[in-house]
Amino acid sequence: MSFASYEFILLFLPVTVLLFWAAQRMSVSIALWLLCFASLVFYIYWNPRDVVVAGASIAFNYQAAKVIIQGGTRGKLMFSVAVTGNLFALGYFKYLGFAVELLAMAYGDNQVNIPAIVLPLGISFFTFTQIAYLADCYAGKIPTGKHNPRDYLLFVSFFPHLIAGPILHHADIIPQFHARFRESRKLKMRAGMVMFTIGLVKKVLIADHFARIANPVFLAADTGELVPSADAWSGALAYTFQLYFDFSGYSDMAVGTALLVGMHIPFNFFSPYRATSIIEFWRRWHITLSAFLRDYLYIPLGGNRRGRSRRYVNVFITMLLGGVWHGAGVNFVIWGALHGGFIVINHAWRDFVVARIGTGSDSLPVRIMAYLLTMGCVVVGWVFFRAHTTGGAIAMLKSMAMLPGLSSTFLSSVFTPNGAAIAFGTALVTGFPNSRQIHDWMFERGFATPWVPMGIACGMAMAMSLIFISADSPFLYFQF
Repeated sequence: MSFASYEFILLFLPVTVLLFWAAQRMSVSIALWLLCFASLVFYIYWNPRDVVVAGASIAFNYQAAKVIIQGGTRGKLMFSVAVTGNLFALGYFKYLGFAVELLAMAYGDNQVNIPAIVLPLGISFFTFTQIAYLADCYAGKIPTGKHNPRDYLLFVSFFPHLIAGPILHHADIIPQFHARFRESRKLKMRAGMVMFTIGLVKKVLIADHFARIANPVFLAADTGELVPSADAWSGALAYTFQLYFDFSGYSDMAVGTALLVGMHIPFNFFSPYRATSIIEFWRRWHITLSAFLRDYLYIPLGGNRRGRSRRYVNVFITMLLGGVWHGAGVNFVIWGALHGGFIVINHAWRDFVVARIGTGSDSLPVRIMAYLLTMGCVVVGWVFFRAHTTGGAIAMLKSMAMLPGLSSTFLSSVFTPNGAAIAFGTALVTGFPNSRQIHDWMFERGFATPWVPMGIACGMAMAMSLIFISADSPFLYFQF
């Protein structure tokens, strides 16, 4: 069941929260096992077959971690076997069809049968979560006494993050299983309801509206239709906002859901569309994935410890693989390569220009130019990310490159409902506090927060969202 569904909001979530707090009065252990069971039910509801893959992955990695923690030659060998096994499973389910398609193209065989493999929901997220855990076991960061089946099962399967993240680090969540849940329970539950409502509004009332603008444009481009320049820009910008509000909405709902059972999980976004460089953008966008790629790929590759040129290569490889992680397709490879190239250029600019002559980066005109350049790069990347075909993405960019300047056609497109929606999205992402800032403000003020007016506003927003919930609009990151 989706977070944005009647089954979850009106049945699963309230029942789980009530049972959890009731069980917690008797025993923390019982309450945690209840969360394990609830997570299993949540996942089975999507597709009972997927739980076989997820369950096998969890059981295998738990046993592998036990051996790795013991160290020695067996531990080293098991680490290699376990990581290889995880990557093999991910490759089989996610990339086998793509690999066969590439081989067929290389040999000019258009009659090849591409295997139809159903991608288990959330496999990328729970696979990466477990690889990070194994790496920390190998590095000696998890002692034997801290590795037990209940904590590990709940850490991996905890339903708020299971399907689309955030990618949890064991240090973020496992210590909370042994904390005093009832401390600040009322405050957490109030803040949790606010965060969940913010996420639901982002998804149902904002992201889904932008989808209705973007989808027809990209469909036209993918099917070979000529898309007017103004429409191409409208579609690309609409998708830019759709993806952000959709994914950050899911992440906010995950944070809110976790708070309702007394736990904090990390935020995945911090106003990424305010960034004035592509480096800053990736510090604000999908923060837990960026941290994973940095800690478990970029740094092991050598990071910035082996000279400037090697750092550029490591950055590019990291982002290229980050693109491949998102999906099996040429467009995802191009998207990853684009961002890898953008970041390398950004680093080179800082190394060879800013470090030597400076740029007057504190001046308003420079900040505006840097912002527009950054967002231009981001939007170009999202065109490849969204289009179903490479030809469709190139067609979109060609239309966007035919700048209409101050023509009446372009100016008239601004004063339309679509133009107003894009202006509204721009105002939201640049001029309003983000979810993490609202969260921190609530916890800093505690019970001095104006909860009554916030509760009324949340109730009205929740009611409006429930009216417009659509089963035909899943969260975009479910496909990854």
